[in-house]
Amino acid sequence: MPALVQRLEGLADEKYRDFHASLVPDMATGFLGVRVPALRSMAKEILRGDWRAFLEASRAYPLYEVRLLHAYVLGGAKCPIEEKLELVEAFLPMVDNWAVCDGLCSAFKPRAGEHEALFRFVVRCADSDIEFRKRFGLVMLMSYFGDDPFGEGTMAVYRRFAHPGYYARMGAAWGLATLWLKQRDAALAILRDGAWDEWTHNKAIQKLKESWRISGEDKALAQSLRRKAAKSHE
Repeated sequence: MPALVQRLEGLADEKYRDFHASLVPDMATGFLGVRVPALRSMAKEILRGDWRAFLEASRAYPLYEVRLLHAYVLGGAKCPIEEKLELVEAFLPMVDNWAVCDGLCSAFKPRAGEHEALFRFVVRCADSDIEFRKRFGLVMLMSYFGDDPFGEGTMAVYRRFAHPGYYARMGAAWGLATLWLKQRDAALAILRDGAWDEWTHNKAIQKLKESWRISGEDKALAQSLRRKAAKSHE
């Protein structure tokens, strides 16, 4: 780890550090400011070697770039799905910001025969009360299971979403706006039925309106479902 951290320090960009730190304001670890392409390149190098040893050594290392590297290596590791999910289970308690969470999701490349076990796992994550574990489950469902290939539907999991955490609620809103493209009727029903708290409901509508892939007619429909805060009678 000392040699790896020294290499990361050599790749640090002060301006990028200041910019990116503003995007991840709740980061609890140290932050150097290494750009994502460099980290992805390093992850590929690690995956060509003893990646299991890297994951073991880096799991609890308190540096943002190391956590993101861990996410990229874990997502890209080629091993039985049972082993990968055990490694994800061990890592999720260390995930404390949206960037590492979403980086892990983006690095996954499920192979044939792995999808059902992965689906069951991420549904359990999406039903968790732990904020970033929940966000991980929601983003994974959005990214890989929009077509409902197994049993309980992805949108059924989204419908029962409830959590006070900002990043969990943002994950749900982003997911609904993305899944609208594959499951419009089910996504629309969540909004029409008022299944979510007002903030998450309205944030999902905002995300729909911001999407260039949603038609003008659907944006207008979503806007008509926006909820207004009840006025005080005091």
